[in-house]
Amino acid sequence: MGNLVNAYVIYDGTTDNYVGDQNVTISINCDRLVAYSPRPVWLLRQYAPGDGTTIIYTLTFAPTSVQLLDANTLVGYMIEVDGKDTMVDVTTVAAFQSACDACCGTVPAIIANNYGGAAPAFTPLTLNTFCIQRLDNGSTQAVGQIALDYMTNILGGATVKSHITGVSHYNVNSFYTTLTPVGGDVITAGACAS
Repeated sequence: MGNLVNAYVIYDGTTDNYVGDQNVTISINCDRLVAYSPRPVWLLRQYAPGDGTTIIYTLTFAPTSVQLLDANTLVGYMIEVDGKDTMVDVTTVAAFQSACDACCGTVPAIIANNYGGAAPAFTPLTLNTFCIQRLDNGSTQAVGQIALDYMTNILGGATVKSHITGVSHYNVNSFYTTLTPVGGDVITAGACAS
């Protein structure tokens, strides 16, 4: 019989159940792991569309750079034993391997972990307002163009605050804390004053 090691469970992939905040542990028989276990996995937590009360949990093996920066993304390792998938809270493959290779009473009580059985609580994103100043004619086409230019960085469209002598001021909302200007745009945090 192989070594039994213990780890905190973040997500039960077999039943699609999040348990990262419930201090759940699992005993793992290292000899029964499938060949590609453990492998790095990330759990994306985000609000479902609607009233903003339901959280969706999605496992991914290839997160984007934006997902990696999200405080609601949890990191761990996916293991498969006897056809059951589980995301466990382990710091590194080396820590997992070291625990499996330990002998004669040196197996750690719980494999080195990131969250200690209590993953960080889900934190809703904060919507930020920005003022973008752009040299344009203030036409309907200009408003459409600024919305297109910032389409992947803002929520909704751009609202014209004012147009004075060839300079338009637009209010936009974004979940990002900073926006990168397009062309010669000037961006300031907060709503446009004029």
